[in-house]
Amino acid sequence: MQNDLPWTHEIELASIPQEGRSFELAPDKATRKRLAEVADVISIPALKMLVEVRPIGKDAAEVVGKLEGAVRQACVVSLDEFDNPISENISVDFAVNPESEAETDDEEEIEDLPDPIIDGKIDLGTLGTEFLILAIDPYPRKPGVEFSAPVAEEAAPEPKQSPFEGLSGLKDRIKKQ
Repeated sequence: MQNDLPWTHEIELASIPQEGRSFELAPDKATRKRLAEVADVISIPALKMLVEVRPIGKDAAEVVGKLEGAVRQACVVSLDEFDNPISENISVDFAVNPESEAETDDEEEIEDLPDPIIDGKIDLGTLGTEFLILAIDPYPRKPGVEFSAPVAEEAAPEPKQSPFEGLSGLKDRIKKQ
């Protein structure tokens, strides 16, 4: 476990029965405050994660569930603070040695590799933090707030000048000399 992570909840894969196990996690107020700093939001009034962990053989598992809650953000239009609901579906595969499953240099296949199981453990809190950050709207708009672009005043169109008008002034100056 890393001490710099705001939310951790490690589970040992060996302790999960073959039929799977459900987890309901809700960080406490102090943890939500640290998560808000990491997620770059004003605060996190509510957050919970409901997941099912199912082993796949001896060296793999899948985690499926949902993260729900609310984050307090500032509206990009009015700058008013408001609670923005979040909801994110979770579906992640884990494996002991995911790199050994990579038989190609294709980036798409490498991106689909399972997340690593480290020392026989999966950290559900860290997984929740990742999905929290994915769920946050980077440009939040308070419900009912509309953006209206400022209307620029239209200047009276300048009369077009003929290119020969400048020459006529030259002709007058020559005559005066």
